[in-house]
Amino acid sequence: MRLITVKAPEGHGKSIAELAFTAGAKQVSVRQEKKYYPDQRETMLDVVEVETATPIAKNFVESLMSSAFYDPAKFAFTVQHPESLFAHEPPKKETYPIVRPTTDVYQELWQFTSVTSSLISRVFLSSVLLAYGMVEDMLPLIIAGLLFLPYHHHMLGTGFGVVIREWRFFFQGLLALLVSTALIVGAGACVALFTEPPIGFKEFGSPLSGFVLSAVIGVAAAMAAIDDAGRRELIGLAATAHISVYPAWFGLKLVFGFEEGDKLWEHLLTFGINITTLTLAAGITFAGIGMRGDGIRRFVSEETGIQ
Repeated sequence: MRLITVKAPEGHGKSIAELAFTAGAKQVSVRQEKKYYPDQRETMLDVVEVETATPIAKNFVESLMSSAFYDPAKFAFTVQHPESLFAHEPPKKETYPIVRPTTDVYQELWQFTSVTSSLISRVFLSSVLLAYGMVEDMLPLIIAGLLFLPYHHHMLGTGFGVVIREWRFFFQGLLALLVSTALIVGAGACVALFTEPPIGFKEFGSPLSGFVLSAVIGVAAAMAAIDDAGRRELIGLAATAHISVYPAWFGLKLVFGFEEGDKLWEHLLTFGINITTLTLAAGITFAGIGMRGDGIRRFVSEETGIQ
């Protein structure tokens, strides 16, 4: 369910309403409001509100951003997800949960891929729990660390950026992925300074099993990202558990020292396969489900000058 509010220059309300009806909306309301500026200027706006199901909202938002009259410098819109919506359609249609608007997925993944002090602290501290749990082979500690490790979002962001061809976002996802990987390695090394070998955790997969699991998890994670229903954080736990143990292991081994029989190159290969496969599987799923970046690319290029 979505409540979409569009604020546009006066005179565009009817055109926006027609786009909403074409997308499948059953009712649209239009009103006017006055907009004020710091320099005392004021203008009139057409405010259009659309209450509709999630897939219709996706079609409407993408049609709006691709329309000839849409101007990112003069238009503004918000997409809200109400707890309940009782409007023209019966609940069976109104609550249909897929596919989320591309803009919703885009902005959510931007938040998860922004390299902030909060992200750095969360990744590092949760990786400390993960690494210590691996040394002591304590499953509850490993799970506790994985619950707060937002690792898979960076892979989803990288794949999503390629699908919608928004390269600034792609590089942001890649940067977050590299920073998080370095932090996990660093956390493992820090834990190794205060603990003693050996590493109790031994449950590493083979390159083949890593490929299969990463493909499955990548598809599931992408489907969760575009679906209003379900628990996306549980998919994140599965993805993180499958991949993050490798950089944590490398961090521990940088201090403990590598020994014969450690399968160094196999673990490195498996880690690369896992990340690449999950990212590609997620990207293919995003493309197959109909994520479109035309309007987003237009917004980015016209607002920032980045083509």
